[in-house]
Amino acid sequence: MRRWMKTAAAAVAATMVVSAMAAAGPTRPSTPGDARGPVKDCTRFNGHFGFYGNPWCTPEEQDRWDRWQADRLRGRTAGSLTRP
Repeated sequence: MRRWMKTAAAAVAATMVVSAMAAAGPTRPSTPGDARGPVKDCTRFNGHFGFYGNPWCTPEEQDRWDRWQADRLRGRTAGSLTRP
């Protein structure tokens, strides 16, 4: 009987912890590398008659994409290449 009570208490405690974590919601990323990218891919492209940009993105979406892409590429560049 005691064994069953201990098991039941452990199950109730585990349920309470999981419920509390779910109610708290998602946490912020701890480092900039963990941050999510932009919602929309606004990759620029060239056409037959010159630079077209990306006609499916608004200027705000394009700016957000460009900033995210620059941060991503800056993080991948070796330190010796970024500092003269």
